[in-house]
Order: sequence, then structure tokens, then C-alpha cells
Amino acid sequence: YFKLLNSDPAAAAVQQGVKDTIRDMFLCSDRPVLQAIFLNSNCFEHLTRLLQNSKVFQGRLDSLAVATIKALTTVMHKSPAAKEVFKERIGYTHLFEVLVSLGQPSRHLLKELMNMAVEGEHSSVGILGISNVEPLLLLIQWLPEMDSAELQVFTADWLRRLCCINRQTRATCVNAAMAVRLLATLEHHARLHRACAESLVSLLGSLGSQSLSGGELLQLLRLLRPLEPGQAHPYVGPVLRAVLGMVRKQGLESAMQYFDLSPSMAGIAVPMVMRWPGPAFSFLAWLSLDQDQQGLPGKGDKRKQLYSFFTPGGTGLEAFISSAGVLVVAVCTKKEYMTVMLPDYSFCDSLWHSIGVVHVPGKRPFGQITPFTSCCIGSAGHRTTTPPPSQIPDPPFSGAPPSTRSSLGGILSTQGWGSLLGGKPESVTKLISAGTQDSEWGSPTSLQGQLGNVMVFHEALQPNHVKALCSLGPNCISPFKTQEAELGDLTTKLLLHYSPKACRNPICLDLSPNLLHGRLTGNKVVNWDIKDMINCVGGLPVLFPILEQLTLLTPENHTAADPTGSEFISPTPDAATSPGDGDWVILPSNRSSEARLEKNLVATFLLVLKHFLQRHPINQESLLHSHGVATLGGLMQKLPASLVDVNVLVSAQLLVEQVTYEKNQQLLQQLHTYLLFNFSIWNLGDFPLRIGHIQYMSTVIKENRKQFRKKYGVQFLLDTIRLYYGKSVSREGDISEDDNQTIRSSLCGLLKYYISKGMTQEEMHSILGYIAAIGDEEQRTEEELSRMLLEIVLCVMWRGVEGSDDAAWLERGQVFSALTKLGTTNELLLPVDHIKLSLMERMLEWAVTDNREATAAMLPQHTENAVRLLHVVQDFLQAEGLVNPTLWTEKVLLLGVATSLAVCVNPLVCSMSIPHNTLYYFLISCNILLCLQVNKLLYMELHLPQLPDTNGSPSFFEDFQLYCNSPEWRVYLDKYIIPYMKQYEIETFSQGHETMALFWKECYESFMVNLHKRERERGESKIRFQEQFVEPFSRRGRQENLRYNSMLKQLHSQHSAVLRQWRGARRSLVCERGPWADSEMHWRVSSAENYSRMRLKLVPNYNYEDHRQASALRDNLGKRCSFTGSLDKASLEGEVEEAGQKEKLVLWEDCELVTQVDVSPGRLELTTQHIYFYDSSTEKEEGVGQDFKWPLSQIREIHLRRYNLRRSALEIFLIDQTNYFLNFKKEVSSGICFLRGLRTVYPHPVRNKVYSRMLLLRSLSLYGTRSPQELLKASGLTQKWVNREMTNFDYLIQLNTIAGRTYNDLSQYPVFPWILSDYTSEELDLTDPGVFRDLSKPVAVLNERNAKAVREKYESFEDPTGTIDRFHYGTHYSNAAGVMHYLIRVEPFTSLHIALQSGRFDCADRQFHSIPALWQTLTDNPNDVKELIPEFFYFPEFLENQNAFDLGRLQISKERVNDVILPKWAKSPEDFIYKHRKALESEYVSAHLQDWIDLIFGYKQRGPAAVEALNVFYYCTYEGAVDLDAITDEKERKAVEGMISNFGQTPCQLLKEPHPVRLSLEEVEKRKGRLDASPLSIFEHLAELKSFFVEGINDNVPLVKAVVPKNQSHSFITQGSPDTMVTLSQNCLMGTHGWLPYDKNISNYFTFIKDPTVTNPKTQRVLGGPFSPGVEVTAGLFVVSHDGKLLFSGGHWDNSLRVTSLVKGKTVGHHIRHMDIVTCLSTDYCGIHLISGSRDNTCMVWQVLQQGGCPVGLCPKPVQVLYGHTDEVLSVSISTELDMAVSGSRDGTVIIHTVRRGQYMRCLRPPCESSLPVSILHLAISYEGCVVVHTCVEGKATLKNGLHLYSVNGKHLCTEGLKEQVTDMCVSGEYLVIGSEQGFLSIRDLYSLSLCATPMAMRVPVRCVSVTKEQSHVLVGLQDGKLIIVGVGKPAEMRSGQITRKLWGSSKRLTQISSGETEYQPACNQN
Repeated sequence: YFKLLNSDPAAAAVQQGVKDTIRDMFLCSDRPVLQAIFLNSNCFEHLTRLLQNSKVFQGRLDSLAVATIKALTTVMHKSPAAKEVFKERIGYTHLFEVLVSLGQPSRHLLKELMNMAVEGEHSSVGILGISNVEPLLLLIQWLPEMDSAELQVFTADWLRRLCCINRQTRATCVNAAMAVRLLATLEHHARLHRACAESLVSLLGSLGSQSLSGGELLQLLRLLRPLEPGQAHPYVGPVLRAVLGMVRKQGLESAMQYFDLSPSMAGIAVPMVMRWPGPAFSFLAWLSLDQDQQGLPGKGDKRKQLYSFFTPGGTGLEAFISSAGVLVVAVCTKKEYMTVMLPDYSFCDSLWHSIGVVHVPGKRPFGQITPFTSCCIGSAGHRTTTPPPSQIPDPPFSGAPPSTRSSLGGILSTQGWGSLLGGKPESVTKLISAGTQDSEWGSPTSLQGQLGNVMVFHEALQPNHVKALCSLGPNCISPFKTQEAELGDLTTKLLLHYSPKACRNPICLDLSPNLLHGRLTGNKVVNWDIKDMINCVGGLPVLFPILEQLTLLTPENHTAADPTGSEFISPTPDAATSPGDGDWVILPSNRSSEARLEKNLVATFLLVLKHFLQRHPINQESLLHSHGVATLGGLMQKLPASLVDVNVLVSAQLLVEQVTYEKNQQLLQQLHTYLLFNFSIWNLGDFPLRIGHIQYMSTVIKENRKQFRKKYGVQFLLDTIRLYYGKSVSREGDISEDDNQTIRSSLCGLLKYYISKGMTQEEMHSILGYIAAIGDEEQRTEEELSRMLLEIVLCVMWRGVEGSDDAAWLERGQVFSALTKLGTTNELLLPVDHIKLSLMERMLEWAVTDNREATAAMLPQHTENAVRLLHVVQDFLQAEGLVNPTLWTEKVLLLGVATSLAVCVNPLVCSMSIPHNTLYYFLISCNILLCLQVNKLLYMELHLPQLPDTNGSPSFFEDFQLYCNSPEWRVYLDKYIIPYMKQYEIETFSQGHETMALFWKECYESFMVNLHKRERERGESKIRFQEQFVEPFSRRGRQENLRYNSMLKQLHSQHSAVLRQWRGARRSLVCERGPWADSEMHWRVSSAENYSRMRLKLVPNYNYEDHRQASALRDNLGKRCSFTGSLDKASLEGEVEEAGQKEKLVLWEDCELVTQVDVSPGRLELTTQHIYFYDSSTEKEEGVGQDFKWPLSQIREIHLRRYNLRRSALEIFLIDQTNYFLNFKKEVSSGICFLRGLRTVYPHPVRNKVYSRMLLLRSLSLYGTRSPQELLKASGLTQKWVNREMTNFDYLIQLNTIAGRTYNDLSQYPVFPWILSDYTSEELDLTDPGVFRDLSKPVAVLNERNAKAVREKYESFEDPTGTIDRFHYGTHYSNAAGVMHYLIRVEPFTSLHIALQSGRFDCADRQFHSIPALWQTLTDNPNDVKELIPEFFYFPEFLENQNAFDLGRLQISKERVNDVILPKWAKSPEDFIYKHRKALESEYVSAHLQDWIDLIFGYKQRGPAAVEALNVFYYCTYEGAVDLDAITDEKERKAVEGMISNFGQTPCQLLKEPHPVRLSLEEVEKRKGRLDASPLSIFEHLAELKSFFVEGINDNVPLVKAVVPKNQSHSFITQGSPDTMVTLSQNCLMGTHGWLPYDKNISNYFTFIKDPTVTNPKTQRVLGGPFSPGVEVTAGLFVVSHDGKLLFSGGHWDNSLRVTSLVKGKTVGHHIRHMDIVTCLSTDYCGIHLISGSRDNTCMVWQVLQQGGCPVGLCPKPVQVLYGHTDEVLSVSISTELDMAVSGSRDGTVIIHTVRRGQYMRCLRPPCESSLPVSILHLAISYEGCVVVHTCVEGKATLKNGLHLYSVNGKHLCTEGLKEQVTDMCVSGEYLVIGSEQGFLSIRDLYSLSLCATPMAMRVPVRCVSVTKEQSHVLVGLQDGKLIIVGVGKPAEMRSGQITRKLWGSSKRLTQISSGETEYQPACNQN
């Protein structure tokens, strides 16, 4: 058949036909047999070869390809074996290549590939599912190759539909790592159509909601790196929405890890339970079942087994899911099979359910009859048979099995089940004969679904227990470690506990103490939640660059949201009337789904954040720790206005509500500060958004007024109004004035709300201050002002004057007189009559109101007032109205009538509504009233019979109008009314006018009298008013403006600090290993020191400047510009952490932090627990910096210091070698400072107050109060040096420290001697005294010629003024310029040098360019006296121009100055430093160093001895020479300070007599021989090592840890008693043994006292487990605390880092922060920090909690999380003092971070010749920061091992290949100790990695090595459980004859003591 197929390529049609027949062939009944025949005939090879060899035209080629794919699909159909064969023989990669080679695909071919995946018509994927995911992966890979955009879009769209149709298809795609393919394809975005790319991103989002690994998330973020700076990536929108989909998840919570029990044979087999421990049975599990895709009829029903526990006799319990998807619980006795069903609910819904089944026994105890031999979970188990009737006992169980499900949200009550059993129909309970269950319920099969955590208890669980366990969700790793107190006691009731997390196929670890490990058939599936995974790539801050890209979007390139936002914000009905009380309302968010918000990308971003924080405390912590909320606020202020709309506000509301729900107060406060109350964000939006924001803000405030009042109360609102909505705020293109006014009103409404709820004095002051301050800003219009004045006058004259008598009206009348007077003497804004009229109109209004509202008692007074007022009005109108008719206004007439009526007919007026629209209607109304009142009086009924009826007729007005024209009415008026009226007028007005004239006259006279009186008082009151009102008011205004400006400044600095903080954080994201990688690095010297005070480290220099301008200026080419130095000061601006309850402020002082670079002003605060410094300098570096906070417990020592020769400073040294130099200001009141007398101890009151308080709080001894001389004496350092107990370098650096020399002040830099004189030889011979400099003379007078010149100069010098003493040298051996001269190649010294040289480099010939040349200059020039600096002995980097600065060319040779020219004997900078250091420690220098010390620090520093030694310097360099505080002129003082700084300062004199000489090596050896208790160092006697063994710790179990902790404290009584040695075996047995490195009574090597608990099973202490399956238990998983009391361990199944008390043998700490297994641990030298590495690709730095100086555990949260690895971390190491955390991973990368800030430093990739993967298995850091890396290449046959050495700054120094496999390694001093799998212990030199001695053979593999603290022994743990102790062997004769064995006066059993007689001599040891 295949021959025919391949016969003739031309017969394509035949081939196609033949292929088509394959499908027909397979329609037979024995299909599997045919498949096997086809596979045996190599059908796959034939079919693909055919396709490969086709050479025909396009049309046929495509149909041939389609036919081939169809044929392949047919052969593989429903056969996993066939699919595997295809993968193995052909592979989809090859198929892809073949298909691509045929050219562009057709739509038909693409569809066929999809059919291949579904094994049927691809559109039926919902029914068929995906059977073969590979063709889909192939399609994804093909997309970028397709030229047709239409095909791309078609394919991507179908891929999305196929893969996302349901959970099964998603799971299939996730398990096939489709996300990786998608990301790889999306990388080619230039070749993808936008719609195609969006479909793929959407597909990725859907798959990611199921599972997304850390690596995939990293790739996704890297995908978004901007293509061009300043532009957003085109995918940013789709990816953001996809991430939202992933984090939001689909539906309810799903288990991320589970057992996939889909195959029919799957399940977990449980070991036999011999004796059931308790009285009941409880089963709890999480499971999920999918709907059956294809119901296959005819095969009979199946019951899906949940569990079954059966005895050998066939009795037992089981539960299963019936074919209908219903839960059935069954009990099988020998006779019957009883079932209870949970009706009406099908579990086959693809959701996760928590199922709990509890059996409570009846009469008999549970299960004690026979063992349960057949136990399984989720598996078909054993088919049961019916036993003979004779063996059937009574049913052992009665009572009900209650069941629980999370979906029903509660627990079905026991009573409910009881009644079900009793009276319900058969459908719920069934009783059938045992053995018939298969026919009734179907044959058992596996669960055919997914199973999560499973727990079985041997006691009955209570409903609250079941509910609590269920509420923890399917992903809770350690249910019994949670806060639920009620679950704590359940561990004792646990029979078994299986978790997919603790499973490695096929073993399921039992997490209960019973160790019933199960056996899994099926798969364990691991999914990763993006919420967790984000913590493996950088935490939540990795998302912020996306928001940063959104700020670059323009309105065209993002989807515009609905601009009105009408769906969310709607005006309330009373909008017109109450602008301040909530005219806009945000409708609740449930009105719209989140999908509505997603139109806006910023809103989407906020929703993403919301979902990341939801129920995830670690993400909340990550956001807090990284100042994420502040960053969010800062970045949102940069958004384009078009992006800030109502959607953003609603999503911000959802975010705030989520955090409120999470009850995270700290996070909520930050959200309020930086988001909700941050008007800078919301003012980017339009008017509806702003008003909506204020409305939402009001709602939040009103819910919790008291909480917000302090921070966001009256003052905040006033500032907001003034800042954003004041009259003076410019609003170009912003909202309109009306809108502005509305917003002001809203904010004022909120203000009003606060005040209505009570008011404090402070708030009153705020309001008054605001009014005073804005008086200048907001000039009101004159009309507004006059209107206000009128109101005030009215209020005073009507309300302010009480009564209605003459006196009261005399007062009121004076107002009018005053107005008349003002009108005659001034030109007023309005005519005076109009002002009077306005007053009267308002008075009339108030009179009406008063009468209407008057009480009975007050009515007469109000009536009297109204009558008098009418008289006044009437008179005014009669008098002035005749002249000015305009005064007769409608209003005054109406009011006059109304008032008259009020007086006459008061009750009616009160009920009358005034006014109608026209005068006519109003008068008619009045007329009606009058008619009713005076009807009888005027005989109206008699004279006016036709008058219309007044009783409320609707047409009265019209009728009356007509009636007025009738003769009857006219006659009546003329005859009766008008005569009376005229008579009334004459009587009233003429008399009234006279009365009023008298009244006005009296008023005027009274007014004039008062005026004169007032004029008299005015002078006095003006002054009083000025004092009491005007000045306080203006002062208040000034103060408010100051406060306001300071608030603005604070806002600005807070905002810039946030952005700086973000720029700092952003660096770790864009570093080369970060998710947004994009950067190059430059370096500067770090301030981190090791214990020898070496500043070895370079750190990134983010303010790098290449100094081209400085080079150009030197060469006279550049423009002059002011130079301030490129380094800013660093600063940390963050809110002070809220101190604990107990912490109290003790004192605070202003001071300066002195660093090499700058002097930062700030404030020191001292509390009962911490020391704080707050940097107050204005310009600060990005990121965090000079602010610091340290616990007082970490202060090691405090030294009094001089600064500019004043005793005003302190230097604080911490445990981890950090140090700070603080200078204090002098207090004015402190009196004089004695500067001449050196004995003065307390010359500076401020500094000494701080110092003594600090000593008191820290309980440090008061040694620091002594003078430096006394300090040196008390320290015992000199004696240690003399006895060779410390190195020359260490002694010199300590002398410098005590004498006040510091790295922090360049004018007091540590000083070191020139020690060599030979810089020209090819080799350096340190045994030749001739190569050394004469250390007894100053460096300038080493030759006699110079000495003579210096002596003559001294003797001939005379100062005519007498102020300058004689001196030998005008310069100094150590000053700031000299330090910069040496260190010019490294920052910050380059910048400091340029600043010193006024912005340019010094000329090249004066630069430090050659060590030999520099020495030559020194010997030739008697004026150059520069000594060296410590860097010459440890810091090779300063000799290289790594930053490539242009340092110029030498004048004569024109040679460019670059790296420093070294002596000939140095091959490299590292070699120079190594040899120079060796020279310093050489015998010659040791014998003569005291001479140089005498010159610099000793008796030759001053006085006659100094003159004789030619060692006198310029007077300014000595302490006490200048009194800076006495100089009052600022300029002069600055000049003197500069002089001191430039000349240099002589150290404090430490010795007044000659320094003692150091012992020689021979003398030291003799001395040690006399002392028993000083063991010999193994590294000094490498040729004399012997090994001894200890047995019986835990025989034949590998010993994985043996260590003697280094900081063991002994009380005075227990001095000399043994230390503790801690051992740990592979089975977790812990031992704490006694150990001494010597024996007091016999000349032996050590004393070992075995821990008696290790051999007794009852007393054994075992580390709590279990470890994760597949984790190898090695030494790297454990760390012992430095005091030997705690054991830290990793490797546990639940990702935890555990702390175990070695004393109690119990777990005292359980920290789950890693997202995967902890793989390695390490601690630092000082015991402050612990570092953990994990499979989740991260490392964490933890702080060790101390109490009373002893470790008691770990802080609950890590100090730093270190990112950057892309594979499992296998090894870690940490050095706190050098601020280094080093980690190595499985992919061969070593990454170095800082400890204090977690910053990425650099990545090392050890060299490797092999292309195979390299793993970093071990790491170690030396005390000088060298990093030793052990790499292993895992080949098929052998393992290639190598050692690599790197400098502290990442320079590769050397590599050494190894023949053996390293199992453990440690660095001790300058040596590397290694143990190997091949059983060798080897010691190597650290700097060359070469062997120091022949390796010692141990015969069996070594499991651990450690060096004891005295370097006296190496402890080696072996595979067979032996402990080998290697020490120095002494001569045999010293040991002979010593038989008696006494130990501290008591005899011990011999078995317990091993003092070294048992020499270990392995048979194979040939050495």
C-alpha cells in the first residue's frame, strides 16, 4: 500500500485518493489492530516523506497536505500510543518544517490541523474536547510566517475559541505549555496583524487564569518593553486586560494543585490500617468533576469512587458519585449494603466542592474488630463479594453520616439526615443485599475528576470544624497552622492527610504523624496563580511600568471612554437648590459590571491592583513595603487628562472598598492619602468627575467622621479650596467659573458638615487664618461689598437695638442722620436716598416677619416698631419722593401696605401668602381683606349691594375689575371714601410731618453729640483697634501664609520624594535581570565595611557623569560652568513608621551627617528602642539614602570625635560594621569650650548630652568617656598585637579608629605607612630587609639630603607675629586632597577632586598615574610627605580606570594617563594588592612597625621627640590650635575651616612613651606551648593533621550537619565548661553534644561528650517534617543559630522556613512566604540575617529576632525579597557587613544583591566549556568579600565539577577543575575546606584555589564539613553516620603515660567521652 503511495510523485490525485481510503479502512470493528499494523509499517514516515518529496504545483500540493493531515489524524485517532510513536519518530517540529516548506497554507489546511487537534470537526470542540494539543501549538508557531492578515486573524480567532471553550480544553492547553508558544509568537509583533495579536493575548489571558508560571509572567512583562523611548507599547492595552482576566479568575476559587484521577485506573492506594485509632470516621476532601463529554450507552453505569475502606471480610465504608452526579455514602456489612444519597444536586459541574462525610458509630467501638486491608481514595478499589450468610453479623453502624458541601454554604444538620433515614422515600436511603451494589449503582471506577487535599480523621468532626476547614479554601497548604484556634486540636485526631503539594509520583506523603504514605496512580497537576507568581518576578511594583506607559498614551491611541460618565454619576432632583449638600451621587458600582470600566485602561489597571490585593496578604505587604500606593498616586498625577474619567473614579472606589474589606488599615490610610484625597489626580478630569469625586469623598468621610477629621478635616478642605479653587488660581482651558463656584460650594458644604458636628479651637483658628490670608487674594466687587455692609448695618440697627420706645428709635434714627452726613461730605457708590430706601425696604420685610412670628408677649413691641417704621417710611416718601419720584418703588408700596395690614389685621396677614406677580393682584388681595374687616363700619352692604362675593370666588378678580367701572362704585368712592381720606391726610401728614421733623432734629443732634464724642474716643480706640484687631488679624494672615507655603513645599517635596523613590525602585525592574531589563551600569565606592574596616565594595552609581566637561576645561577647550559635584546626597523620604506603643522619644537634636561626599543637615532622634536620623537637605538623590533607623541593640560602640578640630562629633559603629559620623551644633548657652587643654573630656554640651543618653539606653560601658589614650590602654589591642593575635593591618586600622581617623571625613582619613622601597625589581623578595622603607623616619626624610634641608628650614623659620610655631613641613601626610589624589579613578572621589579643582581635572602630570614614579617623587622632594591610605592594602579597583575618565596626557611623553602603572613585580592590580598586603604582614614590618606608630600616634608626634625626629607639622593641623567657636565672622570661620580641611589634621596622640615591640614567631610558639587551653590552628600546621572518629550518634544514617556555633555565651560560673556541638542526621535526629577543642588534664586534642538523648528512642528529638518528596536532605537546608539554641530548616513540603528550638526539640516558628519549596539557607557572620533560596526563583533575607542578645526566632516578614533568577535557586550566602547577598541557580547564574535595600548589583556566569546545563551547587563568601562558586555540569556519563573565584566586585580571578563531586564546602580565613562524594576532605588556598595539602581520604562519602570557631578542628559528617574530627597531631611523647581521666573533678562514663584516642584510619587511606 505504501509502495503504491510513494511510487510516482506525479500521480498526486492517486496519492490523494489512496490517502482518503485510509479513513475508510479505519471504519472497521477491530480498529486498534489495524492501528498497530499501520504503526509497524512505518506509516508516519511514509506519509511525511510523501509530503516532503511532492514537487507538484500549488493547488494539488495543498490538497495533498490536507489529505496527509487527515490520514495522520485517522491513524492516531483515540490512540495515545500512536500519538507517542508519532512524537518519537517524526515529531511535530519536523512536520512543521515540512508544512512550511510547502509555502503559504490554505484555510482548508489550517482547518484540517484544527480537526486533527479535536479528532473530529473542530467546531464541535465543546463536545469532543481537545485530544491532541500539538497541532494547535504548531499553528501558533506558524502565525508569524503567514503573509495573509486574513488567515492570521482567522487562525488566531479559532485558536481562542478552541482552547477556551471550557475548563478541560484550557487545562489541556496549560499542561502542554501553550503560554510559552504564545509568548514566543507575540515576540514577532511586527509580523502579526493587530487583531491576530489581540486574539492571542486574549487566549493567553484565558489560559493564565488557569495557570501562569513565574517564567511566563516574566516573558509577558518583557514583551511590553517600549520599542522606542517615550512611546507606549502597542500591546499595553490588550495585555493589561488579559492580566485582569488572569487575576480575576473565572468563577469560584479553584484548586491550583490537584490529583488528576481522570483515567479509569487512577486513584490513591492507602496502606493497611491495622488498628483504627479512634471511635469514628470523618472524611474531608476537595474535588471537582466535569460533565461527561460523551455518554457511551451500552457500557453500563459506573459509580465514581470517592473512597473505600474495607476489611478482609468485605465489610466497610465507601462513598461515590453516582452516574447522575449525585453523592452517595454507603456502609457495607456482611448482610446488607446501606446507602444514603444527597439528592437534588449534581456534582458534575466543573466547580470545586468541599465534601465532608462523618460516620458516628452506634453500639460498638469503631473498627476495632479487624484491620482495614483494602483502603483507597478516588480509585475503583476491590470488587466486593457476598460472604456466606453464616458469617453475617448485625450491622455495626447506626446513626447518620452527615455530609457537607461548600456550594450549599452550610452544613446539613444531623436531624435532617435522621428524618431522611426515617421517613423519606427510597430514592434517598436504600438498603440492598451486600454484593448486589454493582448491579444497583454501577461498577466502580476511579473518581474520573480532580481531587484536592484529602483528610481522614478517626474521630467525629463537629460541624464548626468542618465549616472552618471548608472556609480555608482548596489552596490552603497548612490548615492547622492558620489562625483558626478551633482547628489546633484536630491534628491529634488525624489518621491521614494527603496533599498534592506533598506528592512526587507515585508517593503521596502522609502529612499526619501516622505516616500512611499513599501510592498514586494518575497525575499530580500543578497550576500557578498569577497572584502568587508576581512575587517571583518582583512583587506588585513590576506592574507600575505599565501605568508609566499609560501616561504616554495620547487620546488617539486608547479607547475613549464615555466622556459624560452618565452611567455612574447623575444629578439629584434638588441640584438647583443645594449645591453644597450633595448635588451629584456616584451610583453603586453594581449598576455596571467591571467590563464597563475596562474601556479605560487606567481603570483597568486599578482593577488589576484590586484583584491582586483580594485575599492575598503577601501582595498587600509587598505593596506597602515598596511604597506602591505612593507610586500609584505619583504616576497617576502624570496621566493625560483624557484618561482620567469617571471609570477611573469608580475603579478607585472599588479598590478602596476592597482594601477596607481586607481590614488592612495601613494600606487603607495610604490609599486615602495618595489616591482618594489627592486632588492633583482628580483635577485632571472634567467637572462631572470632580464633583463626583468630592461626593464620593464626602460619603467616605461621613461614614467615619472622627477618623478623617484630624488629617482631612477643616484645614485640609480650606487648603484644597485655596490651592485648586481659589479666585487667584489660574484656570486656562480648565473648568468654567460657574463650575468652579459649584465645586467650592460642595467643599464648603463639607466644611459646614464638619462644623455642624462640633468645632475645636484649632479649627476656628484655621478658618480665621484662611479669612485673614485670602483677604489679599480675593478682592470682592464693590457692589458685593456694599451689599454686605448694608446687611451688617441693618442687622445692627434692627436686631442690635432692643425695644420700641423713643430711645430705641433715637438710636435707629441716627443711622439715617449719619447717612445724610456722609452723603453731603463724600461721594458715595450709590445715592444716599437709594441706600436709605434699601434699608427701609429690608426693615419693612423684617417687620412683617417679626409680626408674623411674634409670640403673644412680644407682639405689642413688634407692632409698635412696625407703626413707627411706617411713619418713618411715609415721611421719607412724602419728603424725598416729591423731589425724586423713582423712590416710590413697587416694592416699598407693597411692603408698606403689608406692614400696615400686619399691624391692623395681624392674624390674617400671618396666613396670607405674599406676593402675587403683579401689583394689581396684591392690592386686590388687600382689598378683600379690608372689605371683610370694615364691611359693617362703612355700611358697604347698604351702599354697595352689587359688590361681588368675596368668599373665595375663582372669578372674583375679573368681576371686581368690571365692578370698578360701575356708577355705583364711583358714587360710593366720591361720596364716602375720598372726603374721609383727605381729612385723614391733612390730620395725619401735616401733624406727622411736624412730629417727624422734630424726631429727625433730635436724631441729628444726638448723632452730632455722639460724633464729637466718637471723634474724641476714636483716637484711643483706633490704637486699641490696631492692637487688638488689625495687628492680630494681619499677623494671623502672615502666619497662615507661612503655614500654607510650608504645606505647599511639603506637598512638593513629598511628591518629588515619591517619584525619587519610584525611580529607585524602577532600577531594580530595569536592571539586566529585571522584568523590564534595559540598563548599563557604572560604579562607585560603597560605605560597607568588613570586620577589618576595609571598604572593598563598588555599588552602582546612578548619577554617573563621564566628566567630559572637566577634561575639556583642563585642556582649555570647554566652557566654564559652575560645578557642584555630580553626586547628590541620598535620602529616604518615607513616612516614619508608626512606632510601637512602648517606644517613647527620649531626645532630639539638630546635627549634620558627615559623609565622604557631603555634609547633610538633619535631625537625630533618640527613642527608647531606636535611633533615627532625618535628612533635611533640599537636594537628594533618587531612591533611598541618608535617613536611617536602627535598633539601639545593634549599636556596638560609640566614639567621641573631632570635626574641624572641634570636639563636636560622634561616630556610631553598629554590629554589622555600618558607621555614621554626626557633627552637632554648639549651643549658645553652653559657655566656653576649652580647646587648648587636651585633658578636657566634655567640651561640647549638645554632643555629650546625646552621647551619655545613648550609652545609658544601650547600657554600654562608659569606656568612650575616656580620652583616646585611656581607650587604647583599656582595649588591650596593643598586647594582642604584641602577642601576634591580630594582624598588622587590623592593628593599624584600630589605632586609626581610636585616634579619631574616619572614612567619613576626608580631612581625617585613616593613614597607613609606605612600607616598601623597591618598586622596580622583577620579583619582590620579602625576606630581604633592603626592599623595605625605614619606618623610624618620616617619609620625606628617608634620604640624608632631604633630612638636612628640612632641619635647616625648621631652624631658620621665624614668624614676626608670633602666632605660627616652627614646623618641618608646610603640608601634611594625610589630607583631603591627598586622599582624592589616590582615589581619583573611582567615584565619588572623581567628582570631589573636580569640585576641589573648580570644575576641572588637575593636569595629567600632577595626577597619580604610577606607583614607582610616585615613590621616586617622594624620595626626591622634601616637601611631599604623603603617606598611604588603607586602600593600598585591599582595594585593587582604585588602580584601574574602570569608568574610562579622560585624565589627560603627560607633557613630555604624551602618554595618556589611564590605569595606574604598577611596579614590575605586580602582574595585575589584584597581584599588587596581594603582595603589598603580604609585605605589610611580613616579619620585617612586624619588627619595625612600632617605630612608625610612634611617629604618627605616639610619643614622637609632639614635643622635643617630634623635633628630634623631624616630625613637626604646620600649627593648624594640631588639635587646640584654633578655636573655631571664638570666630564670630562667618566668612573668616569658613576660611579657617577650609584651611583645616585642606592642610589636614594630626591624629589624637595615643601614647606618651615608646610603643612595645612585637614578639617574634619563635617566641609566640614557645608561649603557646606553655598554655594548655590554646589549641593550635589547623591552617598553620597543615602537614600535621590527624583524623579521629566518633560513633554512635546515629549509625548508618548520613550525618548532614555538624557544627560548633561561634557565639556561645557562658556565665562567669560556667567559664571553661564545654561548648555545644550540634549534629543533625538525615532522618532529622538532632543532637547537642559537649565540646572543647582541648583537654585540660591530658595532652590531647579535644573533648567530646555525646548527647545521651540521641540513643534513647523515648528522648530523641526529631525535627518536625516532612520534607518535600524529591528534596535531598543536605547540609545546605539547615542553619544553626550562633548561640546553638535554634535550628533553621528548609525543604519542607509546605514551602515553609521553620525554626526549631534545639533545647526543647519543638518547632517555635513556621514562616510560609516563598511560593515553592525552600531549597537552601545561610546566615551571616554576625547572626543578624538569614537568607533563604527557593524553587520559586527568589531569595529572601530574614532578620533574626534577638532578645537580650540571644536569637529567639525570625521576624514574621522578610526584610528583603531578592529577584532576578529564572530558575530554581540552589545555593545562597550572605555577608551583612559587606551588604552582599549572593545566590546561585540551576541555570548557572550567580546574582549579587545588597542586603539593606535588596538592590540588584551584578550577575556572574562562571565559565564553562560544556554546552550542557551548569548548576551552582555551593557558594561561599570570604571575609574580604571574595565569592567562591562551585559549579557542576550534569552530563550523561560524568559530572564535571569546577571551583571559581570572584572578587568582591565580580571580577573573575581564577578557576580550578575538580575530579570529584563536592558535597559541602566552607571558607575559613584564607582557606577553603571541601568535602566530596568520593570521600575526600581537601583544604585549598582561597586566592589560588590550589591544594594546600594532600586530600585526606575518609573512605565513605562526606556529607558536611565545618571549621570550629578557633580554627582548631574540622568537623566532617559521613554517609555512614560517623563524625570525623580533624585536628593537629602533637608529638607522641607528650601523650605517653597519661591514663587517668578526670574531667572537671568528676569521673564520667568512658562511652560518653571521646578525647581523641580513636584515630580514624580508613583501610583505603594511603596518605
